[in-house]
Amino acid sequence: MKHIRTIIVDDEPMARARLGRLLQQDAELELVAECRNGKEALEAISKHRPDLLLLDVEMPEMSGFEMVQKLPKEKAPFIIFVTAHDQYALKAFDVNAVDFLLKPYDDERFSASLQKAKRFMAMNENSRLTDKLLGLMREHMHAQSEYTEMFLIREKGREHKVHVDDVVYFRAEGNYLSLQQAQRHHLYRMTMNALESVLDPERFLRIHRSYIVNKVHVKNTRYSGNNEFIFTMDNGERIVSGRSYKDAIAKVLAEQEV
Repeated sequence: MKHIRTIIVDDEPMARARLGRLLQQDAELELVAECRNGKEALEAISKHRPDLLLLDVEMPEMSGFEMVQKLPKEKAPFIIFVTAHDQYALKAFDVNAVDFLLKPYDDERFSASLQKAKRFMAMNENSRLTDKLLGLMREHMHAQSEYTEMFLIREKGREHKVHVDDVVYFRAEGNYLSLQQAQRHHLYRMTMNALESVLDPERFLRIHRSYIVNKVHVKNTRYSGNNEFIFTMDNGERIVSGRSYKDAIAKVLAEQEV
């Protein structure tokens, strides 16, 4: 059985001790280090390459959020924030935390948080396998087309295909992409830059560092000032473009109606 390598980061000894005791109750988890601050944590992460961090927010010298900003983008661990300060909850999810565990918490809440982390890890592993498969498919199909037409999605143990024409827009969500269809969405592990390189630019337009829209699903576009455009999609959603994309969008709109 593969163990989930875990690091605890908290400046309070009693908090670290309790987390350690709770981790011992789960045979899948392996505690590889306990750290008192962000500096120790960054060194431990570099040494042990953990799968999961249990991370406090308020710590001396470097907060949990500041520490997260210093983590390597590739192979970054999943994070559960553990803190007594509920005002940080929204910010925690902004940095793609798996969960926000508010002190004081009971054993059942802690267990639920771990199960959520395990689901994310399983999805991550499935996506990596899917990436490899798609790579082989693209190599095989390269002679016919240089652009991706299909994504193979694995969810709840099942695989199904999503054609790019059925995607209204793509949105970046941390290390994943959200493939938004008319009524549902799917998560797929790929960076936004990698996605942009495999989509047909005649059919897709990047309008924001976190959004690529399918031109056929754009209902209308209007300039709202301040270097921003508002894209209304045919599923009713509205997306505001990034200011740095203003010139590129204006060029496409001048060449054709989007």
